[in-house]
Order: sequence, then structure tokens, then C-alpha cells
Amino acid sequence: MSRYLASLIALPFVLLTTSVAHSQAESALRKSDLVRYLTGSTYSKPEIAAIVRRNCLAFVPSARDRQDLKQLGATDEILREIDRCVNSGNRASSSEAPSKPAAPAPPVTPTLTVINGLASATSGSVAYISVDLARGETPVPGARLMLKGATNIPGGARSDPVAITDNSGRATFTVPAGTHAGTYRMTVVTSDGSPLDGTTAVSLSTMPAGASLATVNPPAIAIGAGARGTRELSVAVNDAFGNPVSKATVQLRPYPQRTGLGTLTQATNDAGVAKFSIQTQPLQAGDSLVVSVGDHAVASVRVTAAEQVTALLLEAERQLATGQAGAIAAYDSVLSVDPTSTRALIGRGYAESAGRKFDAATRDFQTAMHEGEDVSGAHTGLGYVALRRGDFVGAAAHFQDALHAASGDPAASTGLAYAELWRTDSRQAPHRTDALASWRPASYPAAAADNLRSGIASFAARNTTAAERSLTSAAGAAPGWADVYYTRALVYQAEGSTDKAVADFRKYLDLRPNAVDRADVQTRITALGRSPGTAFALGMIPGGGQFYTQQPILGVVVLGGVAGGTAWALKQTTTAEIRTFTDPFGRVDTFTVNVSKRKNLGAGLAVAGGVLLAGAIEAAVHVSSARGDPYPPASAPDGSPAASGTGAAITSPKLEPMVGFDPVTGAPRWGLALHIGFR
Repeated sequence: MSRYLASLIALPFVLLTTSVAHSQAESALRKSDLVRYLTGSTYSKPEIAAIVRRNCLAFVPSARDRQDLKQLGATDEILREIDRCVNSGNRASSSEAPSKPAAPAPPVTPTLTVINGLASATSGSVAYISVDLARGETPVPGARLMLKGATNIPGGARSDPVAITDNSGRATFTVPAGTHAGTYRMTVVTSDGSPLDGTTAVSLSTMPAGASLATVNPPAIAIGAGARGTRELSVAVNDAFGNPVSKATVQLRPYPQRTGLGTLTQATNDAGVAKFSIQTQPLQAGDSLVVSVGDHAVASVRVTAAEQVTALLLEAERQLATGQAGAIAAYDSVLSVDPTSTRALIGRGYAESAGRKFDAATRDFQTAMHEGEDVSGAHTGLGYVALRRGDFVGAAAHFQDALHAASGDPAASTGLAYAELWRTDSRQAPHRTDALASWRPASYPAAAADNLRSGIASFAARNTTAAERSLTSAAGAAPGWADVYYTRALVYQAEGSTDKAVADFRKYLDLRPNAVDRADVQTRITALGRSPGTAFALGMIPGGGQFYTQQPILGVVVLGGVAGGTAWALKQTTTAEIRTFTDPFGRVDTFTVNVSKRKNLGAGLAVAGGVLLAGAIEAAVHVSSARGDPYPPASAPDGSPAASGTGAAITSPKLEPMVGFDPVTGAPRWGLALHIGFR
């Protein structure tokens, strides 16, 4: 009985002890409780320290836990209370820990105050927005706040900025202003997105940065005889991100300075555009208008007469190509607008050169060369001036300089081939007139010109195989170049390929129908169709050789000479001769007898035979001389041709029969004459 009573008495005590321990265990703070208190805005830091002091912890914090709590805003006071709890075995203070902790009084809700709710910053920079958080009159330190909506700013933050209040309850957000000008609205909330009391809306105005870009329209001002007057010009000013810059001071000044046009100043409008009216009368081609914003030059406007110059150039070059007398005046019009136009200088130089104004042409080509835009074209022009003067060596030097400046230039390569051809073969000097008939001579591919030069050199060295190969390549590259076919015809003639030579001579005449040597070439073609042997053989028929060689008058002379010699040989003369006669009885008697004799038979036959032979020889020589010597003249020791194209040249010798009668005796005469002509 006594044991049962003791058990009944002890049971309430055990239940009471268990209940108290359970209550204490339920009130101890877990790590998640501390994190929630520190990151929220419900309790201040002193209030959190009091809660720790009354309830202690349900865990023993490690060094890492203490570091995390400190980063979340745990103050030294809170950490001291945590240390006290740990040192006391997490038992609440006896003076403040009742059997069941009393619930704290309902907290006062913190209020947010925005310090600069209308912030501004330039594009590409950052803005600073400050707020104060307080509970009544008490600042709330350590509260984590977030600026919601900052990610909507173009080119701005990638995540909403977060700031923590300091001991005075102030938090400052760093907000990227972005790249696009405009006004952006944001809201201040807690770090977990909970709203706050008070004014939480803020605005950020992103403004254009300093002017750094300018776009000018139009980018160039065209002037000319019909394009003078007032021009409207606009300048759009932007910052580095393309935002228009308003109220920027824009200046426009001519360079070089021109009388009658000073510096113009305008301010940009709200769209960042400044507009100007320009008087173009003082401007010249090549001038510039410098655009400055503030103290910095940001753009320039070219002053050009390109449209007018182009139109005038086209007309001038048309007149040059057709050889019109107004070509020089047309180029003068171009140069009056653009004095440095290289094309106009070179074109006028060709026109002057064709008119044999060599000094003026030389000055224009040299001026063009100094401009430096077409050095090869200027040297080529000087080369053609030298060709027209007959200075083949000087011309070759200019053409080589042109090729050094622009390798493979067709005009320079063609000119160099002409210089080598006419220097090497003086007999082709008449072709110079035809080739230079155009004021700007035709150009052929450089490959054709190089092969023509190679063929000329090989032919002069009597290497007809190499010459034929090079000239055939030249004809393939330039099928319209008459001089190539003429030179190859000479090579074929030297090789004895008569049919090929005739074909090339005819091709030459087809390509150059007004050739100055057309009659000579036709004679050569005719001669190549005849044989010297045939001419000699036919010459054994009186006059036959001359008729074969198309010399009918000389054929009649030869025929008459043979006929005259034969007639003289057959002519009979009757004379009275006294003859004696002895009869059978020994008596001698005399009588007169008329006797007919051909006293000139031998001489007449000799004359007829000589004339016949001379006619046959002349026919053969005529065929050979009409063909001509295909090879170029031998070079002099200094490398120059034996006879220049402008000096005397010896024609092929001609053997002609001479038939007539002696003026004294009246007897027929015959002989052979060797004619050597000079031209």
C-alpha cells in the first residue's frame, strides 16, 4: 500500500518535469529561425538578441554557421547571446526564462522612405538610389532590400540590385543607367519580394551621354557650272550608343577658308539634328566643310564637282576618240572645274600631241605625272609624243617607265612594241602614220605586244622559226593588230612560204584599208604570185617576160628590139660587081653583075639575141625586186638601224635593156642598163 501511494505521489512530479522540458525544447531557436529573423524586417537586431537570450538555441553552431550568421547581419550583441547560450548548455537565463516563454509583443511594421526617387544618369553610367528603413523612430539596420524592375532598362542590370541597410537604416542601390535614353520606373521590396510600407516607387531618367557621333546629310556637296546656289545640310548628333543629343552646339567651317563663307553655328533640336544653309558660290572642288561639336571635329563634308566633271570628261573623250578639233577645248572645260583632273590632263596631252603641239602635250603629261594618280598613263603619253617625233629610243624609255609603274599596262606595252618595230625595221616607218592616226592610239593586250617584240628580235637575228612562233602567238592574242600580220608575212616570205605570206599581206590590207603603203603591198602580193624562173623562161619569147610581169610598154620595146635586130640581120643589099670570064679559047672578058647580100646578118642576129636575153633577165630581176628583201636592214655597230625611217634608202636595183639607133650612123644599138634608185 505504501509503495502504491509513493508511486501516485511521484507521478505528478514526473509529468511536471517532462512538460517543462518539452516546453523549453519547443521554444529553443533553430538555425532556420535565426536566418528568418536576420533576413526579415520584422525584428530589429536588439530584438533578435533578446529573443536569443530568452529562448537559446536548439543546436550548437559551428564556426561556418557563425560566419554565415554574421554575413546575414548578426551583430556582436546577437553573437554574444549565442555564445552565452552555448556556454550554459543552451539553457535560457533564469531571470528571463519562464517555464513557457512569453510571446513577444506584436512588432511595429517598418516604413520605407525614398531619398532620391527621381534619379538621373547618362547612358553607359550608373545611378545611385538611396532609401531609409525605420520602425517608428528607430532605424532598421541589416535589412536586405531589392530594387525590382531594374532589369527592364535596356543595356542595364542583368538582375535586380540588392542593398542592405546600415546602422542608420539607409540602403543605397547601384543601378546601371543602360544604353537607351528614357525614363524607367522601379519598386523597392524586401529581398524575398515582400512589399513595404511607405513610398517604394522610384524613377530613373537615362539621358544621352556626350556627343561622339555625327551623321551629315548629304555627305558631299556637288558644285559646278549649273550646280551653284544654296544647299541645305543637316547634322544628326548622337552619343556613343546612338541616342540623339539635343541642345549641342554644332559648327560648320570651310577648309581652306574661303572669302564669303565663314563659320556657321547651330544648336541641335530635340531630335539631335542641326540644320544649315550653305552658299556654294565661294567653294571649289576639293574643299571640305569641317563639322565640329564643341571643341571636337567629328565629321567632314566633301565639296566635289564629280557629276559635272564626269559629264564634261565623257564629251571630251568622245571628241578625242573621233579626232574632233574641239577636243582640246572640251578638256579645257573639265580643267576649269577641276584643275587637278589627271584624266583631263592626259586626254588633252594626247589631243595636243596629235596636233603636233609637242611642248604643250609634254607639259600636260608631266603635270599629270606629278599628280600621281596615273603615273603609267602619263609616261605612256610622253612615249607617244616621242614616237610622233621619231625618237624611238626616248619613246622606249618612257614606255618602260610606264610598265615599271603599272606592269602589264596594255597601252604602254603596245607603245613599246611600236618603238622596237620601227627602230628595228626602218622600212615599216610608213606604218607609223597609220598607227598614230588616232589621237589616242589603239591598245592591244600586253601578251600580244610582248610576243610582237620577241618576234621582231628573232627575225632581225634571222631566226625565222622563233619569229614565226612569237608572231603567231601575238596574232592569237590580238587578232585585229594589222602590224602583227605584216611582220609575219615578211617572215613567211623569208621562209619561202609564199601562200602564207600572201594571206597575211591581204589580212593586213583588210585590217588597214587606208594603209599608206597599200599600192606597194599589192605589188608585193602580185610579185609573190610570180616566179623569177618563169619570168626568165617566158622572156625567151620576145616581150613575153615583160608581159608576164605586167610591163606591157617595156614588152613592146623588147619585142621591137628583137624584131628590129632580126630585120636588120635579114636586110639584103644589091651591089654591082665586075667579074671576069675566060672563054674556052682563052680570051678574058669582063662584065657587071648585080649581087644581093645580107651584110648585117651577124650583127643583127647578135642585137636581136642580146635584146631577147636582156628582156628575159630584166623580167626575172623585176619579179625578184618586186618581192623585196623580207629581212630587216642590218643594224649599225651602235645597234641603230642602218638607215633610219626618215633618211635616204636605196631601192632594189633594176636591169633594163637599152634598144635604139646610133644617131650618126643610123645603125641599131642595144645594151643593158643597171638602175639604182634613191628615196
